[in-house]
Amino acid sequence: MRVVHVTDTFLPKIGGAEIAIDRLVRARSGLGVECIVLAKRNRGVGVDVDVPYRLQRFARARSDLWAGAWVDWNLSRLARRLGPVDAVIGHHAFPPGYGAVRFARRHGIPAIVYPRGGDIYYTSRLRRKRLAWRRLTWTLANASAVVCASAAMEEIAREMAGPQSPIVRIPNGVNIEELRADASASRLQEDKRLRDPFVLGLGRVIERKGLHLLVDAFAKGAAPPWRLVIAGDGRDLPALRARAASLGDRVVFTGMVEGADKRWVLQHCQFMSAPSLEESFGNATLEAMACGKPVVVSRASGLAEIIRDGNSGIVVPVGEVEPLAAALARYTTTDLAAAAAAAERAAQEFSWPNIARQYIALIEQLAGRASKAAFHPDPLSLTT
Repeated sequence: MRVVHVTDTFLPKIGGAEIAIDRLVRARSGLGVECIVLAKRNRGVGVDVDVPYRLQRFARARSDLWAGAWVDWNLSRLARRLGPVDAVIGHHAFPPGYGAVRFARRHGIPAIVYPRGGDIYYTSRLRRKRLAWRRLTWTLANASAVVCASAAMEEIAREMAGPQSPIVRIPNGVNIEELRADASASRLQEDKRLRDPFVLGLGRVIERKGLHLLVDAFAKGAAPPWRLVIAGDGRDLPALRARAASLGDRVVFTGMVEGADKRWVLQHCQFMSAPSLEESFGNATLEAMACGKPVVVSRASGLAEIIRDGNSGIVVPVGEVEPLAAALARYTTTDLAAAAAAAERAAQEFSWPNIARQYIALIEQLAGRASKAAFHPDPLSLTT
């Protein structure tokens, strides 16, 4: 089986989507599937990554207007060079998903589309681009399957594509062994501030991750010697630093963490909090659970659907500081041993090989259905 994963964002850029795609492809390759990643070339990055599978890059399209067709063209070029493809998976509904569906329909193979959140959220910039949005909704309606990591994502996708849309629920996975590997090489273990118990906020520092709420709640709900560690980078980092200034060194900003540094903060935090305003799943939160850490998450997180509130974590309302502060106060004043054990048990079923097998089963199921049969008109020909 030869499967092409096409994405407009990939390593060495670090984020939830980039890491999840890489881990999924590694896991499926390990199960005997030939996987190829067709990824857009990262702007300003001259060095590529060393991965144990075929990675092909394509240049950025000249405009968003033709981005989907550009993906389709690059898929066709790849297939001419490498030979027949059995299935294609588009990570993000537009433009990768749109190009993948166009390509797959012509070749009579399954096209799976995975909207990863930012492309279909109610705040998505694509909703303001009429033609791009029409192509995106066409993609969801014409894909062989639309994979959603959570019920919240499924609700949005079904609203866009209609009640008969072919939606399948497959969550993201986690590499438990890798996360629990030795982290003694981390630079962070020398930071004396991190010898005190700390709460972890891990991820991109952008508004929808809710880290500004976490800073406000920490100020209300966690007393010294507890600290808050913000591990990540992003466009809103200067504003978040200014927001936390009154707390002094009780809030520690580590910058982006990778490798041993990431493992270290996950292994040494007492618990993690992810009060996202929007979140398709919550990869970093699952990583904390895999390290035996309970979590405080908002109901916006897809992971909130699998957390037993009060057992493996605490689920709080979206965008509200007071309930979040109360959850932090609870976890900073109680023994977390039982919650930690429950979180670790819950993470076990999300190993990447288990998730990869679900994708293999889905492709095998779809293979008998894919054809060049008639489908809704391609909106490439529609005018704005």
